[in-house]
Amino acid sequence: MVGIVVVSHSRRLAEGVAELATQMTQGKVNLAIAAGIDDPENPIGTDAIAVMGAIEQVCDAQGVVVLMDLGSALLSTEMALELLDESIRDKVTLVAAPIVEGTMAASVAAAAGLPMATVVEEARQALSVKQAHLGESVATAAEAEAATPNAALANDAQTFEWHVKNPHGLHARPAAAIVGALADVDGDVWLQKGDQRVSARSLNSIAKLGVRCDDDITFVATGAQAANAVERFRQLAQTHFGEADAVARGVTADVQPETSTTRCPRGGGRGERIERQ
Repeated sequence: MVGIVVVSHSRRLAEGVAELATQMTQGKVNLAIAAGIDDPENPIGTDAIAVMGAIEQVCDAQGVVVLMDLGSALLSTEMALELLDESIRDKVTLVAAPIVEGTMAASVAAAAGLPMATVVEEARQALSVKQAHLGESVATAAEAEAATPNAALANDAQTFEWHVKNPHGLHARPAAAIVGALADVDGDVWLQKGDQRVSARSLNSIAKLGVRCDDDITFVATGAQAANAVERFRQLAQTHFGEADAVARGVTADVQPETSTTRCPRGGGRGERIERQ
């Protein structure tokens, strides 16, 4: 599994990011933090030795992705690379991604067992979900092609339709559950809403699809394990992507009814390791 290291000036910030990533992946992410310095009166800062230790802690054959907040976090990480044994240093990739969104996207991909290149790309594209929602970015030609289902599906394509009842749609946690369930399937897997189709192996892509409560979606699978992929998705959907209790209550588990702004009717319908350095 690709390891994740979070480097921050603030231990509290890094611990919060790690907590989010751990919850998102149900504790499956191999993650360590290197944050703050050992000075009670001036705890804000970064330590190259701590960064080196964090990288060594989570590094295996798959390598390590490092996300940093700002300024000396990058400098400390570069110094740590110089101190590392070459066999480890060659497996480390530094990513200029927003530390919260990037860590979430990278952690989901890593916990799902996806390769280093995919983990890095998910981290780099993490901010694009928010940008697209706010109309601040234009999709690349490749993204536009991937999101358009006009191309004919392969003859072996299998599909499954579902009416989403999750009170807040397919937000981060349900999307992470989908990625995790389908990561090792041999074949292509897609999620479609209306005239858009996106990869079901990408947290960012599912988020961009903007699936809300009461939306209809179609899962599409092709390849040698298409039937298996459909069955996995069907079983996950029947648990409302891990939010069956929230659907029964009509509100997500971490939002109280009086503060919820998006509600669905009650009923089912159709439907860490954190190493501190």
